[in-house]
Amino acid sequence: MYRQKIREYYEHLSPSYRRVADFVMSHYYEAAFMTAAQLADAVDVDTTTVVRFSQRLGYNGYPELLQDIRKQVKNEIYSVYEPQTLSQNDPAALFKLQIEQDDNNLRQILIQNPPEHLQAVAEVCRNAERIYFVAEGYANTVAEMVAAQLRHQDIRAEAVAEDPVRRAATLANLGSRDLVIGISATEYGESVARALSFAQMQGCPTLGVVGSLDSSVNRAVDKVIYAPSDMSGPLPSIVALIGALTALAQTLINRDNKAQSRRRAVNDAYHFLTRRGESVERAVAQ
Repeated sequence: MYRQKIREYYEHLSPSYRRVADFVMSHYYEAAFMTAAQLADAVDVDTTTVVRFSQRLGYNGYPELLQDIRKQVKNEIYSVYEPQTLSQNDPAALFKLQIEQDDNNLRQILIQNPPEHLQAVAEVCRNAERIYFVAEGYANTVAEMVAAQLRHQDIRAEAVAEDPVRRAATLANLGSRDLVIGISATEYGESVARALSFAQMQGCPTLGVVGSLDSSVNRAVDKVIYAPSDMSGPLPSIVALIGALTALAQTLINRDNKAQSRRRAVNDAYHFLTRRGESVERAVAQ
């Protein structure tokens, strides 16, 4: 299988081979219909590099690699239109059941949060100078992830620590231009709700992103986004929660006209820092 071979060899590939590998892994549907020359053009390498990359993975040449990629695409298409029958206790069946449940959870986000409601949420977010995320349990990890995404785009954002002393020290400095977003995956969330109530006492707008409408966070905020955490097993799902927060982050980023130029600047810096050898010397000379 080409994916396994790429994973095994990746650390030992040259930069040009890695460009081919990255494209094949991320855009295999496109690669399945490309000649060696077209693939080479897509990743800006020579056609011989694509051929040698294939041989480096153990194939006789590019046609053999292409055959393997097409087999992957074919299997995925068949799995949609001719799904396998799985027994109820089969691990693959349990896995499939949760994926289907998460697919439904994601669809429910748009059903439960119609456009006019999301417009109202956007109004709450519009003028925030700083954004604080408050969560508890494993939702803290989600809060930290989204805060980091926003900081990457020059938006002042912080995941507030769950420790009561550190949380108090942060929330004591809130101002009316700060937005506090509470995250709750389950029907629990009392400590998050208390933090949100305190933020409202400080004059802050508040927003909740909840996986259950039974959560006390739902009753403690100005506006709420409902992202169901329904599950097929014993664990609440956080997929819809992450999806809703990622979409909210996009909304927050797009309110800023600097977002596009910031993305370009980050991309330029990344490409410069990952160049090697002569290409770096030429860039410096320019």
